[in-house]
Amino acid sequence: MDYIIIGNGVAGTEAAKAIRRNDNLSEIKIFSQDHYLFYSRPRLPELLAKEVNAEDIFVHNYEWYNKNKIQLFLNCTVKHVDPKNQKITLKDTSCFTYSKLPLATGSSSALPPIDGINTPEGVFTLRTVEDALTITKHASLTRTATLIGGGLLGLEAGNGLRKLGLSVTVVEIFDRLLPRQLDSEGSVILQKQMEEMGLKFLLGAQSKSIKESGHTKIVELKDGSIVESNFILVSAGIKPNITLAREAGIAVNKGIIVNDRMETDLTNIYAAGDAAEYNGRMYGIWPAAQRQGVITGINMSGGKEVYKGTVPSTTLKVAGIHLTSMGDIAAEDKTIEQIKVADPSKNIYKKLFLKDGKIVGAILLGETKNAAEITQLMENKTDVGNYKEKILDTMFDFRNLSK
Repeated sequence: MDYIIIGNGVAGTEAAKAIRRNDNLSEIKIFSQDHYLFYSRPRLPELLAKEVNAEDIFVHNYEWYNKNKIQLFLNCTVKHVDPKNQKITLKDTSCFTYSKLPLATGSSSALPPIDGINTPEGVFTLRTVEDALTITKHASLTRTATLIGGGLLGLEAGNGLRKLGLSVTVVEIFDRLLPRQLDSEGSVILQKQMEEMGLKFLLGAQSKSIKESGHTKIVELKDGSIVESNFILVSAGIKPNITLAREAGIAVNKGIIVNDRMETDLTNIYAAGDAAEYNGRMYGIWPAAQRQGVITGINMSGGKEVYKGTVPSTTLKVAGIHLTSMGDIAAEDKTIEQIKVADPSKNIYKKLFLKDGKIVGAILLGETKNAAEITQLMENKTDVGNYKEKILDTMFDFRNLSK
């Protein structure tokens, strides 16, 4: 059996681990267009802020690949997949055959439709180690930056630039920060904390165009106002890398369509991670990619594991701020009950979203002590109706729910 994995991120690496646990003899080859070993993408803002070196965020070293008999091909771009002959072709025209193939091609930074956003100099995205190192080098020669996008990665990156001594202005199209993780009330508390750190915010501001005057980048907003800075960092979400799959004739929608065994519609080809679409959903988060990779590897090597989805859980990694958001916090469904604990003077805001006695979403800002327990209740669909008023209490004993 010859396994070829396209992508050396968390999904591809977890697939390789699972294969090797079940199959100690077959060849495993991983092809990655990245120049670096598998690294923790959530830690890129730390690299940007020069708090760590690139090697510090590597998850595995070369010794680990050798020990697990995994052949790693870095700086290799796969240009074509031939499902009929079970063969891949690289950019340099070399070919490799496979018995089974998982596509863990990940995602790329999305660019919003802003005139001039593709200006070669001074407009950056943060998705790779190379991106972080390039931005840090550029930032050392500047004093101000404009950040387009107030999502999780954007705020973490903006904080990283602030640590480098830059004045940072965040331009966010929504009327609040983290619209997918916070409601309006929680967002106000978070914004106050980040403003106290030195970040500036323009909310409900739609970027129209990017121009330059000398070494100054000018973001023109839809209302006619402008924001000037030395460079621009765009953090406007991600887009799945599905071109390779689509050109190979594999069924795609927004992502590569998979079933609950992580199989595509073509025999012996699987998909996992940011590029995979399961039940019409794209997760784009590390825990989902990790779990999908494990299941892919198990099933490719003879197992029968079923993916049941992942409870979305995200955490803001900014020193001094504790925020975890889980599940669905969109309160449009009138049948959803909301329970809240708030103390703005202490920057505490906690909220549960329940339907039929079960937790479907949660916001924990300021106190995240019980995040793991609440996530477990969501995954198990535990009825918490009798304790719903007490769960947000920091001292609540979750063993009560098992009685």
